Amino acid sequence: MSDAATICNFVDDIMDEYSKTKKKVRINFFKYLESENIDRKTINEYVTDHSSMVSQQIEELDGAMTGDKILAEAYGHYKKAELKEFRSMLDRFLDDVNKYKDHKKITRRKKQKTPDQLVKGLHLIEDSVIVDGDKYTPVPKIQIVDAKSIFLLNVKTKDLLFLSGKRLSCSGAKITGFDSSISGIKKLKKVTESINSVLSSNNLSCLKIFQTLPNKRRQPPKTVSPNYLLLKVII
Repeated sequence: MSDAATICNFVDDIMDEYSKTKKKVRINFFKYLESENIDRKTINEYVTDHSSMVSQQIEELDGAMTGDKILAEAYGHYKKAELKEFRSMLDRFLDDVNKYKDHKKITRRKKQKTPDQLVKGLHLIEDSVIVDGDKYTPVPKIQIVDAKSIFLLNVKTKDLLFLSGKRLSCSGAKITGFDSSISGIKKLKKVTESINSVLSSNNLSCLKIFQTLPNKRRQPPKTVSPNYLLLKVII
């Protein structure tokens, strides 16, 4: 069994334990990774290839807490406080995983990464998909690098993710460089109408379009799950 698989099994175990007991998991995840002697190659492999599964779990918990009918039913055996604690635990896990990854970075000067290398660990939908009867073709993810603003649609939950900053980039499964005070995620009500507004947006109108959408703005996820389609890139 590889060390990356060990981390996957570990996080599966703590999620199963919480699901059964509903009790707060008091584990320092950073120290756990240290105790397993996880090396730089392994932690990078986990972040790039496996951490998105935890991000998907967080998205489901968010959906259950914000009224998604299917997810609320699926997680109906949890109280809202228990869902919040579940999400908090997974957030702590991802925080510590990324801190450990940074801790294991080689300190020597690295060569400048190309855009292709920067987006390698970001897994987005690459083929055209049908959403509410309309076909949408994703923008190539390489265009995220150096963009000012982007819109992504979660095709499963119909969440719209808006990220905006001076210069966006990617690190593993994370999109970096956005301003968290204006970026965020909202569940779409009028899906087709909202997508059409997004597709017609420009640098001046994109923030206003996102802000005027109904539903409360939530904080962007720490990593982006493979359920997202890159709808619009604004340079």
